[in-house]
Amino acid sequence: MTSYQGGKKRIGKRIHAVISELERVLTGENSLPYFEPFVGMAGVLRHFAVEPKRKVTACDANIDLILMWQALQKGWTPPKKCTREYFEELKHSLTHSPERAFIGIVASFGANFFVGYRLHYDSRDYLGQGYRALMEIQPDILRVRFLKARSYDRHSPKGKLIYCDPPYFNNKLTSAFFQKFDHEAFWETMREWSLENLVVVSESQAPRDFKCIWETQSYIKNTSTSNKYYPDKLFIHKTWYEQLSIPNRRKISSI
Repeated sequence: MTSYQGGKKRIGKRIHAVISELERVLTGENSLPYFEPFVGMAGVLRHFAVEPKRKVTACDANIDLILMWQALQKGWTPPKKCTREYFEELKHSLTHSPERAFIGIVASFGANFFVGYRLHYDSRDYLGQGYRALMEIQPDILRVRFLKARSYDRHSPKGKLIYCDPPYFNNKLTSAFFQKFDHEAFWETMREWSLENLVVVSESQAPRDFKCIWETQSYIKNTSTSNKYYPDKLFIHKTWYEQLSIPNRRKISSI
């Protein structure tokens, strides 16, 4: 499926490997309860969800998105057709639904939630691709507990392995989900969570007390012909980072 803007479909498996190695080295565990409060299109979560001993919980502030995942678990199938008129109807609808999430992502330019109807300008079968991708991931997420949509800061996790993929600072995207995000408050919450959880954060930059343990290059698709590349990094709080030996830091950075 076309990735949710800022999603981790292309590098999700590598991020899973990095987080799993951090968990093993820093906690001696391999099946801590996993929590992902910015689940998006589950590019990372799907790899944890298939681990038989892992309890997986997820959330997102996008109500439609959570409804889509919950419906998919119950056998819902996404539409294979969408007119421009129906796209606009869903965009301005006050009723949340699984279909609104699917159309809002797949039928939009760059998969940026309801930012421009692209099906009229591109002959590729985006809806078909999205349909097949969701049908492929559906068996993987059946055991995931998708919480009612709410902001990450409404949770108080303890003893968990947490992966956060928030809107990146200065991301230049037009969706309100990305532009109205309070980055300073987010990092303060991550400091609090890191006291009782192993927290790993995706970003391109972070405050000085969060240390980069891995990085790669990703891109944001701006138009059908233009991609903007940016550094994609994983950070952990310095209190966890300082527990990593230099050989382990090198091993993790090379994953």
